[in-house]
Amino acid sequence: MTWVYRFCCLVLLGLSCLTRTHAQAPSRCASTPQPDSTFYAVDASNGRRVSSFCVGVPVRFVQTVGRNIPNNFLYYGVKAGTGAAADFPNCTPSATPNAPFVYTPTRADVGTVTVAELTTAPVGSGIGTTYYIRTFQVYDNAAPAFTVAPCPSDNALVTITDVIYARYEIQAGTGTIITIQPGQPRSRAVPLAGATTITVRGFYTAPNLCESLPSTQTIAPLLPAQTPLLTTFTLQAPLPSGTATLAIGQLPVGYIYTLQREAPGAPGVYTTVARVRAGSTSFPLGTVLANNGYRLLRADTCNGPTAASEQLYPISLSGTSAQNRNQLLFSDGSSLNPANYTVTRDGVTIPVTVIPGGLEDASGTCGTRYRYQVTATYPRGGKSISNEFSILTQSTLLPAQPRLLASFNERNVVVLTPLRPIPPLPSGSTLYYSKASGGRAPAAFTTTTTLRPQRDSTALADLRAAPPCYSLRQADVCGNNSPESASTCPALLSAGPADADGSTAALTWTPFTGPDPSQPASYVLQRLDPANAVLPGSVSVSGGSYTDLVPPTNRQVLRYRLQISGAGLPAGTFSYSNIATVTRQLSLTIPTAFTPNGDGLNDVLEVKGKYLDNYTFVVVDRNGQEVFRGAKRADVWDGTIRGHAPVLGAYVWRFSQTNEDGTPFTATGAVTILK
Repeated sequence: MTWVYRFCCLVLLGLSCLTRTHAQAPSRCASTPQPDSTFYAVDASNGRRVSSFCVGVPVRFVQTVGRNIPNNFLYYGVKAGTGAAADFPNCTPSATPNAPFVYTPTRADVGTVTVAELTTAPVGSGIGTTYYIRTFQVYDNAAPAFTVAPCPSDNALVTITDVIYARYEIQAGTGTIITIQPGQPRSRAVPLAGATTITVRGFYTAPNLCESLPSTQTIAPLLPAQTPLLTTFTLQAPLPSGTATLAIGQLPVGYIYTLQREAPGAPGVYTTVARVRAGSTSFPLGTVLANNGYRLLRADTCNGPTAASEQLYPISLSGTSAQNRNQLLFSDGSSLNPANYTVTRDGVTIPVTVIPGGLEDASGTCGTRYRYQVTATYPRGGKSISNEFSILTQSTLLPAQPRLLASFNERNVVVLTPLRPIPPLPSGSTLYYSKASGGRAPAAFTTTTTLRPQRDSTALADLRAAPPCYSLRQADVCGNNSPESASTCPALLSAGPADADGSTAALTWTPFTGPDPSQPASYVLQRLDPANAVLPGSVSVSGGSYTDLVPPTNRQVLRYRLQISGAGLPAGTFSYSNIATVTRQLSLTIPTAFTPNGDGLNDVLEVKGKYLDNYTFVVVDRNGQEVFRGAKRADVWDGTIRGHAPVLGAYVWRFSQTNEDGTPFTATGAVTILK
């Protein structure tokens, strides 16, 4: 009996221990993760068993077969992370049972979550207390990130930038689905077939119920492809330190543009210099390589046909100067014809000649600094513009011999006008004038640094007494002096009456010497009115004298001037002599009596004479009262006095006039009215 009793006691003790292990949880309700033989998860919508969770997809938890614990004794809890035993601290259940429990993962749960199952049953129910935990993986379902670049061939380059999913599906509109498997390139050219949207979905490789939300983008319309323009390539400073500014165009968005260069000795081989932003109109190039050709290349993301701008080469300009010739030196690596190059000097296009290694300006003036730029024009219209280069012209050559014009103005003042050098006078140049009077040796007259005409204010009488001649010399800023110009002498004209009453005029003049004394001078005698306007009847004269037999009859003062051409004067350029005058004596004839009796003979008093104009003629009676006033020959007196019949007797008249030369003339007399 003793061994039977002992055996029974051991069995009861073992059963008691097993019951305590199942019915009593640890004091802190801790548990290690359990296998899926305890409980598992199912899709709350269809009851399908799942091994992982997806954000936004509800799940619930089910006991495994053989565990038949009533739901009102079960409690479930979910915590992010692992080992979440604190869901039921000290094995304290929720206020009410939560089975069946539905859990919907959120994006904050992505990763690992711990699911805890707590069983609590009343004492004596035979169920006891258990605490099990399991871990599950929560996957995100975010819409995949991707970019779409339309291409000109009704394709689009789709590039998936998302890193969440392992496999992706791409669909253009409702077209065929293209799958990108793990390890395959994430960029794919997708035929559009007229579609205007791209949709991408993402999938995980692990078996689970999770896939991404769809991500859809609208395809931006692609502008027509154009050939890029490289309009101008302007170098800012000489190489190798120079930078450049490129004027560009025809770069619609949606394409890839690169600036490329072709090195000398490697035709057709291009190196990418920089990416150029679509829509740009200019581009700064920080490093420019000499003799390299530059172009803009257009491409698209789908590696379709490309197009390139015209290729331009930088022009790095330098130069030297000698003997008033400025040489512009450069090499641009192109094979352009010299006719395709133009040169500006101080902003004005000038003619140049071709020399080895560049171009030459042969029209420089010593001591003058010029700013040059060279422009090359390419067959498609592109232009390469050099850096601006400044050259100080150097020379030991003498300035050209100047030419001088001496002429009188209308105030009888000699005016000296340089005819050469051609304006403008080079900066820093000086003009030295000399004067020789009366056959004496030339002496310094005046000095100037402009081409403004110079005046000799010597009185006309003194000039006639010692006829002057003038010459000119130019000195440039380099100290080179031109030869003295030929001596030029203005013509001095004299005039006087050829007879007693001045009905004719005698004229004489000194010969004119022009810029070229070897050439003859031609003289034209002009008659002038009081305002110095030329009157009809100019006549060619020669020698040194002329008699005017038919001067104007209505002019008291005769005014004459010589207009001179030839003698080296440029065509259309004239020298003028001084203005010479002849004043003719005014004559006045007034009768001593008249008979206003109406017989047609001597009925009126009229004024007669020569050179009468704008005069005052007044008649007064014996009491000094004015009875008649006239101002022109048509004004005659018929003897009436304020409308009354003539009164016989003697009257006094007064005549006054200002002569044409400005001197006054007066006369008085008496006239008698007879019956």
